[in-house]
Amino acid sequence: MRSRPDPASPRLPSAVVRPPPALARLAGLAARGGLAPAAALAVAGLGVASCSSPPPAALPAAQVMSVDTAGQTVTLTLTGSDTSSYGGFNFDGYSTGALTVRVPLGWRVVVECHNASSVFTHSCAVIDDVPIAPSGGPIAFSGASTANPVSGLPCGESASFSFVATRTGRYRIACLVSGHEADGMWDWLVVTSGGRPAVTT
Repeated sequence: MRSRPDPASPRLPSAVVRPPPALARLAGLAARGGLAPAAALAVAGLGVASCSSPPPAALPAAQVMSVDTAGQTVTLTLTGSDTSSYGGFNFDGYSTGALTVRVPLGWRVVVECHNASSVFTHSCAVIDDVPIAPSGGPIAFSGASTANPVSGLPCGESASFSFVATRTGRYRIACLVSGHEADGMWDWLVVTSGGRPAVTT
């Protein structure tokens, strides 16, 4: 007898390979002439990359985070659409929880967020681990997002923010532009009761 999935857990994509819904919507707009020529070419390029060659490698985990032990501060470098992996819905090439960042309780987390996409706006936020929804989840810590996270950063733009990890538990690093987290643009942040910061894949 097959077990039923836990409705409280983020739903992962099935084994059937299909483009993320947002990419499919953009492809439809491009086909109907609803995108600017440069954007349409970028959408077409995403499709070609996924069919003709493997996506570029994700950023090595060791380069995602730098650690200042004396200052009890970690700095995360998060680049939205860093590769074509998962239709561009990724941070540093990682999607759907493939990356886990661990930070001890009470440490400061500095996030440097960059939008490398030429098509989509993207944002960076740390949210509570609630069921994934198009509108995203509540911000987990005071100050833990880029400004206007639902609108996102324009293509090529960067922003930074910082917060203190004041509660232990598991949280999600997510893009809160509508539908992007549901399209796979999320990873894990775990606040531990002790130990050292770490990044695993």
